[in-house]
Amino acid sequence: MRPASHPVDLMRRLGMLVAPCLLALALADGAALAESTEAAITDAAALRALLVGNTLYGANMRDGGVVFKWSEYHCPNGRSIYVRGQDVLRGKWWLEGSEVCYAYNELEPGAQFCFRFKPKGDGGYDLVGRGDPPANASEVTVLGHVTGDPFRIQKLVGGTCEELSS
Repeated sequence: MRPASHPVDLMRRLGMLVAPCLLALALADGAALAESTEAAITDAAALRALLVGNTLYGANMRDGGVVFKWSEYHCPNGRSIYVRGQDVLRGKWWLEGSEVCYAYNELEPGAQFCFRFKPKGDGGYDLVGRGDPPANASEVTVLGHVTGDPFRIQKLVGGTCEELSS
């Protein structure tokens, strides 16, 4: 019998835990992917309330199609866990002015990704990055957020936020 932490078993659990998130994404209609018309959130307290201890889920879009779907848990201690397909990445998040920034060394060592959150009126957000995006960049859309870690993303990395290191 394999130990519970065996990679095959972890991937099976990942599928079971992320499935509800992916189902929510699949059921999202075209209106949920509409362009933002509201101003970006600039209040640090509002951004913290949205993120601290909560899970966002969304999609990266290009030319009207989904490039990939994702979910991300924001630990209260500034650590984060990003799930994209079969990949589970440890990282960190922080605020810089009115932007939320992320670093995932497993994704791109030394890189920082910073975004402004623009509400869409349907519970989602468009994430607007700094500067001009590269020609092949995808648009990042938050389709929704849920309180806490209902998908048990912390368990995918073998523990809790306090045990994480990026």
